[in-house]
Amino acid sequence: MRLVGDPNGFFESVRDEGWKPSLEFFLQISTILSIVTPVVNYLGIESTDLSSAYQAQIIAYRLVKNVLLNPWGIYAYLIEPLLILTFAFITLILGTVFLHGICKLMGGQGSVLNAWKVMCYGVGPCILGGFLPYVSLFAAFYSLVLQLYLGPKVLYRVKESRAVLFLALILALTFMEMFVFGTTVEFFR
Repeated sequence: MRLVGDPNGFFESVRDEGWKPSLEFFLQISTILSIVTPVVNYLGIESTDLSSAYQAQIIAYRLVKNVLLNPWGIYAYLIEPLLILTFAFITLILGTVFLHGICKLMGGQGSVLNAWKVMCYGVGPCILGGFLPYVSLFAAFYSLVLQLYLGPKVLYRVKESRAVLFLALILALTFMEMFVFGTTVEFFR
């Protein structure tokens, strides 16, 4: 997969494409994860920061576990794929708007279509184990690098130093959230 092996070249190659190919890619990855994740959850592996690369997986699982499992039983897992796809799409829209605004603030050039492509293609590494404990951490980290550093650097032509600072800031905020709210860190206690 060129996206993983040569992300700079990949983002250069999609510079002139429209919104549809990236959306199709996003939907393929999200659909696969939305089918595999409920199976893994049913088998006893919870969707947490340690076992899920998508926040949509975690939110959907928490909703299934805390709200739907008692009244619906195992049938709640049949609803989980729709929840994952819904939350993935909401995250895509919000992330696109956020990323476009940040890239513009950093002096980037280009339209919101660039942020759309970065967010859609940035989920690619999640297919490489974004539903497996610990493997998902690497998939999620590489997705963040694609979405917050490499994609903006190539498609928006954001200066490398600004892209690095933005990635570092987001990573720092993520780790702060983990320590303050006890998400990933709680599993190591």
